[in-house]
Amino acid sequence: MEIPALDIVCTTDSPTHTVDTVGEDPARGPPITINELVQLSHIGIPNDQVTWSRVTMTSDKWIAVRHDNRSDFSARRAVVTVLSPIEGTISYAGSTSADSVLMNPTQPLIALKAGLRFEVFNLDSKELVSKVKFHEPVIYWTWLTPDVLAMVTDSAAYHWELYFFYVQAASTPEQVFLRHNRLAFTEIVSYKGDPTLRWLALTGLTPEDERISGVTQLYNRDEDITQCISAHAVCFSSYHFPGNPYPSTVFCVSNRETQDHGKVHVIELGPYKTGNFAPRNCYDHLHFLDDLERYDFPISLQISVDYGLLFVITKYGYLYMCDMETAMCLCCTRVAIDVIFAAVLNTNSQGILAITRGGQVITVDIKKDGFISFLREQVKTAYRANRFEQVICQ
Repeated sequence: MEIPALDIVCTTDSPTHTVDTVGEDPARGPPITINELVQLSHIGIPNDQVTWSRVTMTSDKWIAVRHDNRSDFSARRAVVTVLSPIEGTISYAGSTSADSVLMNPTQPLIALKAGLRFEVFNLDSKELVSKVKFHEPVIYWTWLTPDVLAMVTDSAAYHWELYFFYVQAASTPEQVFLRHNRLAFTEIVSYKGDPTLRWLALTGLTPEDERISGVTQLYNRDEDITQCISAHAVCFSSYHFPGNPYPSTVFCVSNRETQDHGKVHVIELGPYKTGNFAPRNCYDHLHFLDDLERYDFPISLQISVDYGLLFVITKYGYLYMCDMETAMCLCCTRVAIDVIFAAVLNTNSQGILAITRGGQVITVDIKKDGFISFLREQVKTAYRANRFEQVICQ
């Protein structure tokens, strides 16, 4: 059965709220603000359906939710709600028989999955852009770039290139690399690529002796080489380090190791660009704060290229802010009392946009002047404070 196009309606009645910083003394804690942009229950999303598989956020432009129609429990079609988290408004609403939905990170395109069938629709024109029937079950999928849908099966990773947004595209998914056997019994939670898609990283998690282990398969397409590393969350970026004439491809990694210790790494990847300094590989230690009933670990890494900051977000609501030049952890604060299962960069504020299990969509932003003062007084790093003052307070 083909996935039908959405029936589009629009509305603008989402609330906006403000919440206080969680668990911090304002006089001593990192200078940040935490604002609730949307409460999903207020726009008809049941709390028990605010889950990782049903609520997806590929960028700060849209959140896509697939939820049941509570007014008609016998309905076979699910309700799809697409909202703009920054504006706090519902952009599109409709229904579909798909079992999973993903909004394109930059374009008004929605991808729908129903078993082995995949279709992409343009929400502005309500036209079908492309469709394909896959040959085996897909256990994880994501928009790798605005042009590429990635599909991960039990055995391999595939890319479906969709370069023509407003005309029928006839491309088919192509296999890129085979999954490493170390990911065989993991739950795939992330698939990322650098801006050129030369470097790719597939991450899986698995329970192990009352803790959660993370394994990431790093794959280089130019060399056809795979390496597995211990990592719960990773990200790529193109970053221009001071003193280098050319930007570098950067791979950031965070993991939790034994007991309450973890690390964050900033690694400059090849190929080396003539004129740049020697590629850097730096790291710092992270300290995880647990209680007896939970095991915290990184779930998302986000980079503010403008500010030179790396944000490490953990499952149980902690935010670590690190220096991109040195990987030094500058501060840690709790930003949510509920589980966080999705986070992206807020491109407007250069902060973090996150969704909690309680249905909160929050933005965590830096108080610019206060952040510089905090670095001078608490972290006591005059050089870094001066550097951040130049880029953040300009």
